[in-house]
Amino acid sequence: MTNLRIHPVAAKFPALADEEFQQLVADIKTNGQHAAIVLTADGTTIVDGINRWKACTAAEIEPKFRNLPKSYDELAIINFIISANMRRRDLEKGQKAMIGLEIAPDLEAAARERQAKAGGDQKSVKARKNRKSVGPTEGQAKKDRSAGRVNRQVAKAVGVGHNTVSKAKKVQTSSPRLAANVSAGTISLNDAYKQVRRQEATSPIVGENEATATNNKTTIVCTHDGQTAEYKLPKGKAKFNATNDQVSWAAWTWNPVTGCLHNCKYCYAREGAVMNKNLAPFYPFGFTPTFYEYRLEAPANSKVPPEAHHDPRLGRVFVCSMADLFGKFSHDEWIAKVFAAAHRSPEWEYLFLTKFPQRYVGLDLPSTAWIGTTVDDQYRVKIAEEAFRKISGVRVKWLSLEPLLAPLEFSDLSMFDFVVIGSQSATEQPDGPVPEYAPPFEWVARLTEQAHAAGCKVYQKPNLLGITDPQHAGMKLIQEVPDLPPLPRSQGVLSLVEAAE
Repeated sequence: MTNLRIHPVAAKFPALADEEFQQLVADIKTNGQHAAIVLTADGTTIVDGINRWKACTAAEIEPKFRNLPKSYDELAIINFIISANMRRRDLEKGQKAMIGLEIAPDLEAAARERQAKAGGDQKSVKARKNRKSVGPTEGQAKKDRSAGRVNRQVAKAVGVGHNTVSKAKKVQTSSPRLAANVSAGTISLNDAYKQVRRQEATSPIVGENEATATNNKTTIVCTHDGQTAEYKLPKGKAKFNATNDQVSWAAWTWNPVTGCLHNCKYCYAREGAVMNKNLAPFYPFGFTPTFYEYRLEAPANSKVPPEAHHDPRLGRVFVCSMADLFGKFSHDEWIAKVFAAAHRSPEWEYLFLTKFPQRYVGLDLPSTAWIGTTVDDQYRVKIAEEAFRKISGVRVKWLSLEPLLAPLEFSDLSMFDFVVIGSQSATEQPDGPVPEYAPPFEWVARLTEQAHAAGCKVYQKPNLLGITDPQHAGMKLIQEVPDLPPLPRSQGVLSLVEAAE
């Protein structure tokens, strides 16, 4: 029976890994085939036993078959496939949920086919005849209810919780590549879900006004090497974009420049720009350094919330969270225009971070700026120390040791006010997944002690413990921030309000 086809639902379950498959081939050669390969009633399609069928072929053994009863319609066949695989296969919950979502359209189509053959759902037919037009709110509510119903059906079919299916749906929608990896069992659903949430948390170049861009107006954006593209402008004015607690010391991001050429293997920004299909329209050149001049208006269009007097984080913006503004590839003109916009709106605190800190030296740095550099390996230490000895007149000088990839040795930390220490989080890169990496406790403890001795505040990120929730139970981390006097913001806020009016 060489012309057999494989049922499309059965094909959605992952094949055995090569080592397991070879073990199956060897077992069949030695002991024969124990369980029959299951076919549809007409004998044309394999519904269970794909691996056994292939192993029998490899072992040159004549396979044994059995057929399902003729009474099995398509819905019964699909339910049989699910039951057989979930009962026998060693699948993780995430794999089950992801496969369930892939199968959901087949289940629904088979259910409709059975219903149609039975005469249809008269109640539904009557409801359609009497249906009146619904508004957008009610229509969305129906979509939400339908999505919830499908999630519950999937959860029941594959034997996992509704929350597991919801996570799988989030991953499936945001990153097809991660979803495929979950289905194949090469990454856990929880790790994939964390990556998706981190992309949302740390890659927020798109604010509400930009995400709903329906403006017909366009502008031209340009790259560092002279490429240009027409770019659709957002419906509203350019403003800062809200982030969340993942960026622990700033509530906003501002990306007049995106992209970088440092090619760090773990780069979260490249992951968001290149691997997240939902953000692709906002990166016309991928992760190539690109200048969006219209975004220079964001500081003047964004009002400092009154609550910033009690929560200083609300008055801080992370500048170029999706770029290195000071890399060798970044034009002097870009930096000058970003600084000019910051100087015009001094009511904000601006956080800058670079792996090329020598470029700070000699620039007209904003007095409200947090000037920072990332050091992830020993060769960057001397560069950082020499550059920061020459920097003064700014709000904070800070050092980011995230990810901490080596037992760094600093000769002196007194030129810094603030030191952040963190792990390497797992990311999905164009060349494949990059695993997480946590530094040894000794490295963190020694740097923390040296920073405190030099008078620096220290912030140990939760990912040092392999967690993303700061409230997670476990060892209490040191999470200090610089104690700064408040900025004279009231006048700045008034001017913004007046400008808006």
